[in-house]
Amino acid sequence: MGSSCKHAKISLFSATALSATAMVGSGWLFSAQLNAKIAGNYSFLAWVLAALLVMAVGLCLAQVASIYPVRGATARSSALSHNGIFGMPFAFANWFGLMVTIGTEAQATTQYLAAAIKSDFLIADNVLTFYGKLFALSILVIYLFINYFGIKLLAKINNTVTVIKILSPIFTIVIFLIMRFDTSNFSLPTNTQYGVGSAITAIISAGLIYSYNGFQLAVAFASEIENPKRNIPLSIVLSIVIVMFVYMLLQLSFMGAVPHDMLASGWSSLNFHSPLINLAMLLGVNFLAMILIADSVVSPSGTGYSYLGGASRMFYAMAKEGQMPRKTIGKLHPEYNLCRRSLLINFTLTAIFLWNSDSWASLMVIVTGYHLIGYMAAPISMGAIKPNTRLFGLIIFCILGVMMSTLPASDFLKMNLSISILMIIYGSIQIARRMKVTTLLVLSTPFLTYLWLIYFYQNIYYIIFLSALFYALITHKEYVKLCKDTQLISDDAADITANAEAQRA
Repeated sequence: MGSSCKHAKISLFSATALSATAMVGSGWLFSAQLNAKIAGNYSFLAWVLAALLVMAVGLCLAQVASIYPVRGATARSSALSHNGIFGMPFAFANWFGLMVTIGTEAQATTQYLAAAIKSDFLIADNVLTFYGKLFALSILVIYLFINYFGIKLLAKINNTVTVIKILSPIFTIVIFLIMRFDTSNFSLPTNTQYGVGSAITAIISAGLIYSYNGFQLAVAFASEIENPKRNIPLSIVLSIVIVMFVYMLLQLSFMGAVPHDMLASGWSSLNFHSPLINLAMLLGVNFLAMILIADSVVSPSGTGYSYLGGASRMFYAMAKEGQMPRKTIGKLHPEYNLCRRSLLINFTLTAIFLWNSDSWASLMVIVTGYHLIGYMAAPISMGAIKPNTRLFGLIIFCILGVMMSTLPASDFLKMNLSISILMIIYGSIQIARRMKVTTLLVLSTPFLTYLWLIYFYQNIYYIIFLSALFYALITHKEYVKLCKDTQLISDDAADITANAEAQRA
């Protein structure tokens, strides 16, 4: 009865579908317009560059998961390679970014439906109303129900939803291409203002990283996937390639279908409130508008419930690494093989953030910043666990460092402050558990220092040099050994404290 073999395992198809479903969420409803506005004809390059970046990060994670196929491996990777204290900023950023994204998916559905019914009942002046927030919260409850009965129900629903989510963009692409494809849109005089730099900027600002982020879901479910060494990297690559082609075709059809007279001032002047529905109605394709309205419920919801499941597993993994209370969150349901307390905590936190945010766009960029910080753990962990991969890991880490510098300064500051405050609180708890202050500083300050240094000075050559130096330091065998030794001491101290408390009780 105690064996894990009785629990359901998901196949390569289901693992691929899980990641693909998460990637075809609210991003496909908004990113085509944002990408065109920022990058023009270089939008297609932006999709390819973003896909290559997340694929590289995904393969780093797959290397870690092939050795440690554990639940919530995405948030757990740096704790597995170093220790829980060193891994805390990455785990927090990864989990927090995923958790907040759940609310943005519910917001996206609400925003599209509000545009469809042409009413300010749900959203007014691009801000969710009181009733709009209540409606979005009711969508969150559905996400909770789907996850409450374990991976088997989630996979069954998700396999069906994935087919719908992939077919809807494809159908939209075909209709747009048939109804209108104006090649002159791709030779606008203003197109000369765009370049490779525009494509790089669009990776974050147009929500491309946000759109691709679901690739990591297969790693979050690592312990529940058949043959993880083979299926995790395969599912990552397959899901990213499939979704990349869908997004690029959607970009092509969208840019070709926009009436040319709307582009007198170039792509930057385009400002549809709900881009795909607005364009479909402008072209007189009302049946497509109806399909898009339906898909505005299905696509974000598929991502939302997948992310809620992934976030709850990450939170559980953080508890197993001692980064969250083990007694409260570290227990699995004997039948459904998930931690329901973790699920409920994530649901509650998501509801709080949703209630206190105004719209999809207001959260998208800062969420992407947290994702990037979370991604940084992947090449670090891989390089520490498999030293022969350090060169590849160093390249990926430097690229991620450069991408961080493209974040708006205000969002970058908010992220640095939130992570620093969290680490101060976490460090205080560790000191109360009799950890030496010097040890705590050695483990927790390197990454925080790195973040603040690239925030204050954002020259690309400086960031590459600093990133390479930081990566070489923290993946060096001596620093990794120090972290491992500290973890053993911390575990012994925790056991002593627990025994003392038990005796007093």
